[in-house]
Amino acid sequence: MYEPQVDDYVVWNRPNGDIEEGWVYFKGDPVDNEKRVKQGWNTVSRYITIETGVKPKQSCVYTSGKPMRHQMIHTLLLCVENCWHELEYVKNRREQASIDMYKSQDGRLKDY
Repeated sequence: MYEPQVDDYVVWNRPNGDIEEGWVYFKGDPVDNEKRVKQGWNTVSRYITIETGVKPKQSCVYTSGKPMRHQMIHTLLLCVENCWHELEYVKNRREQASIDMYKSQDGRLKDY
């Protein structure tokens, strides 16, 4: 079974026929539900969020007078662990990010 990771691009083929796609933005940590039940708590499901859209925020200022820290609005779709089998892995951006961030010494040939 495919285990999604942050920065994977996935397509979610849902049973009702809807198809969603985007980047995995967040992945929750594993949960010990046996321990939760023993302590009288409800069980919880592990989940990921899939970023389906991004758009710029309107420029505004907080009431404190400080400018907004975040410049974009992210639209996220929640996918619980028991639906991960419906996800199709397409690609990831982890390897590309590490290549782009690497900077060799001046005058040195590029490493391949």
